[in-house]
Amino acid sequence: MGKKLFNIIRIVLTLLFLYFVFRKIEFSLLKDAFISSDKIMLIWAFILFMVNTVLMTLRISTLFKVFPQKLSFLKVLRYYLIGIFFNQALPTAVGGDAVKGYKLGKAVNDVPSGLLITFIDRLLGLLTMLAYLFVAILIGGASYLKGNSLYLLSGFAAICIVLTIMIFSTRLSGMVYRIFFKPFEDKVKFLHRIKESYRFFLKTRDQKKLYYIALVYSFAAQLILIVAVSLLAAGLGITLTLEVYFIVMPIIFVISMIPISVGGFGVREQAFVSLLALYGIGRIPALALALLYVGLYILMCIPGGVLYLFGEKEKIDG
Repeated sequence: MGKKLFNIIRIVLTLLFLYFVFRKIEFSLLKDAFISSDKIMLIWAFILFMVNTVLMTLRISTLFKVFPQKLSFLKVLRYYLIGIFFNQALPTAVGGDAVKGYKLGKAVNDVPSGLLITFIDRLLGLLTMLAYLFVAILIGGASYLKGNSLYLLSGFAAICIVLTIMIFSTRLSGMVYRIFFKPFEDKVKFLHRIKESYRFFLKTRDQKKLYYIALVYSFAAQLILIVAVSLLAAGLGITLTLEVYFIVMPIIFVISMIPISVGGFGVREQAFVSLLALYGIGRIPALALALLYVGLYILMCIPGGVLYLFGEKEKIDG
């Protein structure tokens, strides 16, 4: 009953977010933006999205090498695509990461550890995106950001760097966890998941080479994704420097992970509109960019949907 209620709330919130995003939009102008777009740029962006998918698969495939059982790249890719399908297409409380982690964990005969590795994979993606944000701010944040945004994002990125240092310092991380998080451990399940993932990381830390390789794949994947979005924008006639996307996309990435809507719909589109407005980009081209971005992800999740519905469908406990 609790999960059903949570899903209903997410669906209602998604519809509300989408209503606020589209309520003042002239759809004829939005249509014109798509029609007049540079199709070659869009094709290149789609190619980069596919490259991003390959790199993301290599990242999680590398992490799963901590297990003695070997998984083929194609098997990991299949489960990764199914995970994308769940993330983008289904209003479920299970989520694509849980489905992906369950299936990969089952393949290595250790579902709990598979779920933890999948969570670590997600954290790597978050970390690398925020690292790009931090570097972009250091290099020229004052010229790319408006108003107090520079200070807010600098503080946010600095916190992430401190958290990264904590990961490799067991004494510091233990002290911080006991002071700030342990009192809430029984009430917030997410904290327990972080704690268990960190313990698993410590157990497999002797295989640090695998973590380094996965980190390299993560940086490459996120770089490709940011460049792909810049190509989508250029195809729509949005003229912003590449550095701006190293500011905007990490923020959108984080916002899209907040589980208050189905697949991030509505929240993500509003984030595109609000953030690009800081750089003088109108509502129509910003929303067109958001829709193209989502559209490419939907295209990428179709194979996962086909694999799940016709070849991989089975009951997955939340």
